[in-house]
Amino acid sequence: MGSDTPKPFDDAPYLDLFSPEVQADPPAAFARMRARSWLVRTPLGAWVLARDKVERLLGDARLRSSLLDFVRLQGLGDGPMYDSLSRSLLAVDGPDHTRLRKLVSRAFTPRSVETLRPAMRRLAERLADAFVARGRCEFMAEFADQYPVQIICELLGVPPEDHPHFARWSNSLTWVLSTELRVHLDEVADAFLGMGGYVETLIAERRREPRDDLVTRLIEAEDGGDRLSLLELQSMIAGLLFAGYDTTRNQLGIAMATFAEHPDQWQLLARQPELAPQAVEEVVRHLGAVAVAPRFTDNEITVDDYVIPAGTLLMLSTGSANHDPAAHVLPERFDITAERLPPLTFGGGAHYCLGANLARAEMQEALTLLSRRMPGMRVDGDVQWRQRTGIFGPIRLPLAFRPS
Repeated sequence: MGSDTPKPFDDAPYLDLFSPEVQADPPAAFARMRARSWLVRTPLGAWVLARDKVERLLGDARLRSSLLDFVRLQGLGDGPMYDSLSRSLLAVDGPDHTRLRKLVSRAFTPRSVETLRPAMRRLAERLADAFVARGRCEFMAEFADQYPVQIICELLGVPPEDHPHFARWSNSLTWVLSTELRVHLDEVADAFLGMGGYVETLIAERRREPRDDLVTRLIEAEDGGDRLSLLELQSMIAGLLFAGYDTTRNQLGIAMATFAEHPDQWQLLARQPELAPQAVEEVVRHLGAVAVAPRFTDNEITVDDYVIPAGTLLMLSTGSANHDPAAHVLPERFDITAERLPPLTFGGGAHYCLGANLARAEMQEALTLLSRRMPGMRVDGDVQWRQRTGIFGPIRLPLAFRPS
């Protein structure tokens, strides 16, 4: 496919991700490079920037997950935590991935998620009730830190009094998906032991006394005589708790910060709540909590006009793809009424985000309610952000609005 004489990878332009210019404004740097080439070389392997190439390569079976390579580079190469990661959906490929995903995916179909919407609305109302009369809140602590973790814990069957543990563990485990894992290994290990021990006890309890929850259904899940092993169960449940909390928490914070910068869009959503699904798609396109999907080439591959060597860490930049002017009209504009291609923030191919339906529903319900109950929303102080080394979002987001 592509050119008759593909170019060697070394001919691709180089981008120093760690230069002060790039660090000051990564999206602007990627936009400049994307205008020159869909592929760039960096200190962290190759980055794919164009929408059409990112979308195609997300589903390319010649690429595999780079999670284990990524954590080995940062000093995590063996032990119980590595073994658990190696059996997670993020790390497994091929028939193993298909098998694991088939055993768990029924819980995350659109129909299954729809049954959770009333619980989402009740929880969002209760959390909002605690601060709307004041006309201000620290949104992350008072809403985002509590809302998604309570939904995923309720789905799994974790009792309410234990929800704070999972929020704390998840906050630490997020370093696994960042370039700062090495300096946080002790914190990550402590969180892994805490969550792992809890999940092991939870599985044992559900084996003795099954309940109507996802943990019980995962234990009982069977396909042609196949069941999840204990290690697979532990990895799956821990992975769902982490993914169901941290990414949604951060994406919800990003949504509120973005709407605070675009008050006309916030007013529009309050007036037309039927725009909520489209608003969520625009939020995750405009600025995703996850902006890259890492992959690895075990063999040399040719993609259009470039030959990419075996052993290349290939970073598929969904954040850049979501702002590609070749795919989106006025991509820098935040517009919840715009008709656009689906965002690539949830990934694609075999590794498409398992919880995408759940995350979308949670944000749709929350933003619909909050736009109605927080009129005139604006930022009310200094916003503290995570560094762009992994999952991104606000740490602290003070907001003010007209009391309701």
